[in-house]
Amino acid sequence: MLKQGREVKTQVSKLFRTSYGTVDVSSLKSLFINLSTWAEPNEDHENWNRRVKKFKSRIKTTVHGNIKSSMFKDISIIDLDLRASGIRKGKRSFIRCEITLFLQPKQKIDMKSIELSEPIHQITNKVIEESFLTSKIFKFHSSKK
Repeated sequence: MLKQGREVKTQVSKLFRTSYGTVDVSSLKSLFINLSTWAEPNEDHENWNRRVKKFKSRIKTTVHGNIKSSMFKDISIIDLDLRASGIRKGKRSFIRCEITLFLQPKQKIDMKSIELSEPIHQITNKVIEESFLTSKIFKFHSSKK
């Protein structure tokens, strides 16, 4: 039997493409939040791997600090896709962040329900505001050019 996932596009910010969804809508156990944009560094650094790692840690801290809903477990997976090897001042790099949240067991929730979409929007907004937009390392743009 082929299981289907669902994805709901959201318009949270003009600078970020955002969506949330699941890989298995029939047994809703986990959700993902996708954020993507173009990042341009404000200055050059010698060790971008360290900067990207700190940036990912900042996102992780923001997510864990904002999982207040009783429908989610206190664990999450953060996948930040930003190639440190090609980052340099004056060049925009594509950045994608996927946040995986796990639901408490035995919850019957519809993907598009208000009780699910509201906490997802709050977490997405907090990640954008507290992790991305307050970053002194990057400026963010909606397109490559």
